[in-house]
Amino acid sequence: MGRLKIPEPQWVTSDDALREVCTRWKEQAYIAVDTEFVRTTTFYPKAGLIQVADSEGSVLIDPLEIVDWSPLADIFENPLVVKVFHACAEDLEVCRQLTGVMPTPLSDSQLGGALAGLGGIMGFQRIVKEILNINLPKEETRSDWLKRPLREEQIEYAVADVHYLYRLYPKLMSRLKKLNRQNWLAEECERLLRTSAKNDNAANYYRRVKLAWKLRPQELLILKQLVLWREQEARTRDVPRNKVVDDNTLWNIARFKARNRDQLIKAGMKPLAVREDGKELLQIVAEGLAVDKDLLPKQLDRPLSPQAGQWLKLMKETVNAKAEVLEIPPELLARKKALEALLRSGFPNGPFTLPESLRGWRKAEIGDYLVQLLQDQTRVISLRKTTHDESTL
Repeated sequence: MGRLKIPEPQWVTSDDALREVCTRWKEQAYIAVDTEFVRTTTFYPKAGLIQVADSEGSVLIDPLEIVDWSPLADIFENPLVVKVFHACAEDLEVCRQLTGVMPTPLSDSQLGGALAGLGGIMGFQRIVKEILNINLPKEETRSDWLKRPLREEQIEYAVADVHYLYRLYPKLMSRLKKLNRQNWLAEECERLLRTSAKNDNAANYYRRVKLAWKLRPQELLILKQLVLWREQEARTRDVPRNKVVDDNTLWNIARFKARNRDQLIKAGMKPLAVREDGKELLQIVAEGLAVDKDLLPKQLDRPLSPQAGQWLKLMKETVNAKAEVLEIPPELLARKKALEALLRSGFPNGPFTLPESLRGWRKAEIGDYLVQLLQDQTRVISLRKTTHDESTL
């Protein structure tokens, strides 16, 4: 099939055919999975193709023809079958949208490649070249996967993804085993699934709004309710969030407590949007203003002070040095958000507590050392203060 000589795939275009291949997959130690979808004007990804490879070949599932996804949901939840993806964040969303479940146990070859010391966070073509010495085409990445019939080039591209993903997985795991890091990958994939579930909690979305930390508790409550309203509307209308109303406008509405339609327009809303949604937004603001102060949320953390910023810089340098020794990307060893969480847990006097994201394998590799580093900094400050106090006596 084409210049890559990829075996012809098996097409699944009915519920019965899906049930049949899923029965086969129950006997597999692992399967390689990928998805193709379109998401330009909608909130939810529109699945155009599901690709699966196993020991017998590759299967292309046409989601436009399938009604009953329960057999695939059973495979995704089967604890004896590892589901192998590459850079799976968006794929997980597609899988959950179709089947209602998340694939577990999960293995992500992008994370595996980084942990195996192959370089930074690698694209699929690069990791295939690195491990299998095969050059894959990239031309079909932005194809219209909802249009039928699919072109031959699209089919070849789709099959190649899982065909080579299936082949590289055992080689990648062999490299990780030699480094005694296969458990690192398993832990990372479990964390990825937990994070994906956590990110689905709309109650925390307001924290993502830029400059939300500047808002007072009452304003923050209003922002939270506005963001929740937008989330529901985006899902109901099946449009991107910013097509309902953008973050900056919501922040302005909350900050200045808009009380009429003119103030909504001043905050950034278009007149048509005000006519359609203005009444509801003003009601949300009014309800927020009526909430008892004892029920208001706490203000979000402010940016780090200059002194704390210096400590953070020292932590980053330490992470970079350790990542170089381990031959993994610094951001995989410890992200800035994790470092800030650790620093805020005890700055400036300690004690410091490791956040969940710096536990597990990271605790021994970098977490405990960072805690010791911060404790040393507190002792330096204490010693300087003592010396200064004694000199003034």
